[in-house]
Amino acid sequence: MKRVLISLMTVVLVSGVAFGATRAFFSDTEKSVGNTFTAGVVDIVVNDENPWQISQPFTLEDMKPSYTKYIEFTVKNLQESNEINLWKRIVITGQSDGTITEPECTEGGGTWDQAATTQCSGSYIPRNNLAAYTLYDLWVCEDPGSSRCLTDPTTHKPTFDVNWKPIIEESQYVRLDNIDGSWISLGQLVPAKELKVVQSYHLSSWPNAPEAEVGNWAQGDVLTFDIELMATQLNAPGPEGVQSSVVLENKNPITWVEITGDDIGGTLSYNTSGPTFIYDFAGKVPLANTAYCLIYYADPWPGDGVNHSTGMEIVCGSSDSNRDLALNGNENLGDLPDTNDQNYPGGAKLQVVLDADYDNTNHRMVGWNPSNYLFEMNLITYDDTGV
Repeated sequence: MKRVLISLMTVVLVSGVAFGATRAFFSDTEKSVGNTFTAGVVDIVVNDENPWQISQPFTLEDMKPSYTKYIEFTVKNLQESNEINLWKRIVITGQSDGTITEPECTEGGGTWDQAATTQCSGSYIPRNNLAAYTLYDLWVCEDPGSSRCLTDPTTHKPTFDVNWKPIIEESQYVRLDNIDGSWISLGQLVPAKELKVVQSYHLSSWPNAPEAEVGNWAQGDVLTFDIELMATQLNAPGPEGVQSSVVLENKNPITWVEITGDDIGGTLSYNTSGPTFIYDFAGKVPLANTAYCLIYYADPWPGDGVNHSTGMEIVCGSSDSNRDLALNGNENLGDLPDTNDQNYPGGAKLQVVLDADYDNTNHRMVGWNPSNYLFEMNLITYDDTGV
């Protein structure tokens, strides 16, 4: 028995040695030292100022019908910055009568009394919507130098040679009120490069406008606005983020001024980018128990774009007995605005119109009853990432 136990112990010990031997392995260790994580830089300089601090704001004085005046500035992407997407927008901050003249008073239905303290009285109706009759264009030129991106030293009018790239041309008849608050892409800018930007403002009517000419109502009127620039990294969404909204209102179809003092109007919420256009509208329309449609209206009239196949019906529904209208959903729309929209790239017009007045098959308006519609207060942009 003692011999057997010794044999068993020997077996166990030998097994233990064998198990330990199978756990041996070859190895090698390397180490990278001194590593650094540094955030990138996105920074621009405007007219050699950072931040942009205009001691004397741009002033377009003595504007008259058919006059065109220009604003010019230069944007530089810093050497240490990343390549950027550059955006610009105009925000209208005020419109007023300014100086009221006798012709303006008379055209507005008032009574002029030169000797009175209030010289224009009576039934005068103020009208000061210069933005609706100011045509706007926008040009850019990269890497300005002594022989590139030339402008007139007095007027700042560009030479419009091959170095200048049009973003919005005057022939598109884009109005200042169309682009109020809308971010417009100026393109990409690599580090250490500059972009000269020229904008023109043209006090004028446009083809098929309610008024063929700008009348005396505009005399002495004043419009104030801000110019904002934004630089984003290349893979970032647009400057409005992923969610935005636009107000739709009833407007005077001659002056395009919002009609106030009533409950008509609503808000359209939407995503500014994504594989589908997700939207939600809620508001009151002029007519109860009536079929309405939310449409993309692509200028020019009748809303089917320059190629006559661009506008579209997004969704339709009926108002209730209280004139409330709710529309929501998501659609594959493509980018807004379409390149065949006369407002491209400024933005797209979304409107609520009578179902009976819109032909979705042919992408156009077939009726015109503007007192029963809701019009956009701002143009919108949408980046369709699903295409």
